[in-house]
Amino acid sequence: MGTREFVETMQNPVKRKEWVNKNRLNIIMYLTGFATILFVYHLLSDGDFSFLLTLGALTRMFGFVVLLVKFRSERSCAGVSLKTLELYALVFLARLSSILFYEGYLPYDKSGDWLYQAVEIASLLIVGLLIFITVVTYKNTYNASEDGFGKIKNIPAQAGFIVLIIPCFILAVLLHPSLNRNVFTDIAWTFALYLEVVAILPQFYMLQKANRAVEPWVSHFVFSIGLSRLFLTVFWASSYHELTDKHSIGITGGWVGLFVLFAQLLHILVMGEFCFLYLKSAVQQNPLVLPGLQV
Repeated sequence: MGTREFVETMQNPVKRKEWVNKNRLNIIMYLTGFATILFVYHLLSDGDFSFLLTLGALTRMFGFVVLLVKFRSERSCAGVSLKTLELYALVFLARLSSILFYEGYLPYDKSGDWLYQAVEIASLLIVGLLIFITVVTYKNTYNASEDGFGKIKNIPAQAGFIVLIIPCFILAVLLHPSLNRNVFTDIAWTFALYLEVVAILPQFYMLQKANRAVEPWVSHFVFSIGLSRLFLTVFWASSYHELTDKHSIGITGGWVGLFVLFAQLLHILVMGEFCFLYLKSAVQQNPLVLPGLQV
């Protein structure tokens, strides 16, 4: 279905009803997510610009909830990268070790009083549950051979994601802001930020390795991650200077804010093509196929 055909479908009551029935679960899922965000915005925040941090966290958590729905409804974890889930678990652990004890990287509005932290905790718990389901409950549906990112001669295949962790940690040690005024939690927050940029790469690798169209639930998950990054990038595009001018210390302090912004833009670049193809396939009602794959 092309764009023109989609418009014609929406204008035809019979075809529109058929389209809605076919996509009922997706519509309910996204409307529920949208309604939740509106509820949080109007009742649990001050409407401050910094709410974009909470909005990004909510959208990211929504993506993991989508995966949980897939796992439970299909009784399968096929098409999902365990390495990406493990990397995100590390992302949430590192970030929580900073934001639970210090206020430097919290939203300024009242969603930063408890909601933002609660969303990150919930995200960690959901990811932990997804990992448990993958390695225990539905382990027979997980294809480890397709989840082969980071294979190196002297590193076990299951630990291949270490090639992403080490560079991100070194960068965080060398180049981090100081909003918490505590070097360990400042490094932890920055490490989480850098690692999140590349955490989705094992999932992309798995989709390419599988050599087939992307499963709908997996595509919803990846798109949610990309949408989350868009909200966070808009926030940091306006606020990155606060990481540098007022709070950063050390030789690299003058560059921290710009580097954090660069990390956001890099993540947008990583996710951009997938999100474009996702929206295109949604409008045209065609399978989502990554470049180089054939259905």
